[in-house]
Amino acid sequence: MKIPVRILHLAKYYPPEQGGMESVTQILAEGVLDQDHAVEVLCFTKTKAAVESIAGVKITRAKVALEKASQPLGWAYFWQGLRKARQADIVHLHAPNLLASVQSLLLPTRTRLLVHWHSDIIGKGLLGRVVRPLERRMLARANIVIATSPTYAASSPLLRSVATKTQVIPIGIPTPPCKNSTKAERDFDDFLRGRPLVLALGRLVPYKGFATLIEAARELPEHCAIIIGGAGPLDTELRNLIAANRLENRILMAGRLSNAELNLLFAKAMCFCLPSVERSEAFGVVLLEAMARGVPCIATTIEGSGTAWVNEHQTSGLNVPPAEPSALAEALRTLLDDPLLTQRLGEGARKRFNSLFSAERFVIATQKSYSQLLRE
Repeated sequence: MKIPVRILHLAKYYPPEQGGMESVTQILAEGVLDQDHAVEVLCFTKTKAAVESIAGVKITRAKVALEKASQPLGWAYFWQGLRKARQADIVHLHAPNLLASVQSLLLPTRTRLLVHWHSDIIGKGLLGRVVRPLERRMLARANIVIATSPTYAASSPLLRSVATKTQVIPIGIPTPPCKNSTKAERDFDDFLRGRPLVLALGRLVPYKGFATLIEAARELPEHCAIIIGGAGPLDTELRNLIAANRLENRILMAGRLSNAELNLLFAKAMCFCLPSVERSEAFGVVLLEAMARGVPCIATTIEGSGTAWVNEHQTSGLNVPPAEPSALAEALRTLLDDPLLTQRLGEGARKRFNSLFSAERFVIATQKSYSQLLRE
């Protein structure tokens, strides 16, 4: 009987925790699981430590002892990661992840290491300067490094230093369902009142640029409605900004949204807006959610980020300079005033998703990297 290849994902968090890195880890873990691969994920949890099986994938959740600059820390994660990694054939490390970077340097030479580079560490001050040499050593140890876009591979100083072992594999996601399988808890009709909807989603943190979207709303016609979904430390500050500009009837802070609510809002949306302002937004996985549904996108041309590559200008949507409310408002007005353009870009978004960003393409490309590792 053939012994399956043992793959260990070292991740920060895992669903039901929400986020781009979390969804990517789940897609890959479940996507390669078959009779030839045994897959396990080690991740952090902010609640109770647990070991469980989800869709056949073994998930070990180690409790966070401390979180510093978005980097969870804990001895349980560190020691379990070392033990599990030494038993694995392939370690798939999702970076940035401080403790996993340390673990990578303690692996036996026979263990193949694939580093999935989701983002550089941006704007973390002293922590960033301390971690950078550690990440250089981790990348030097890696057998293969995956970048999520050609733009990020070319712009990241750390990735450029290992260009010969870096492979560009764009993130892919499953095609969303055409119809809701469950009824949404909220229908938002009382707020929308038939108005065209600009939908924005993400963690309420500075680099997401939601303040820019709120400021842009001052230059939009009153018949346009904006819904911002997500939670985070800027919730109160953003609500206060909306109130200060008297935009409560035009912008709704919807909080966390269920899958049914997300499907409903994407179905109602005229366009999706990702107004991010820093390279911390390395790819913009949520853009794929919109593109897969045929919803045109407005994103930003952050230098060195992959977002403007994911959302191709005049193909799947429009791109504008970051942190410029007037430019963002002009792009939104362009779609509001030109339904035929909006329709064309929506069709282009779906075609671009199908050609580049399906989960099937993503998993197959990653499996090829695994096969290469095992041949080396």
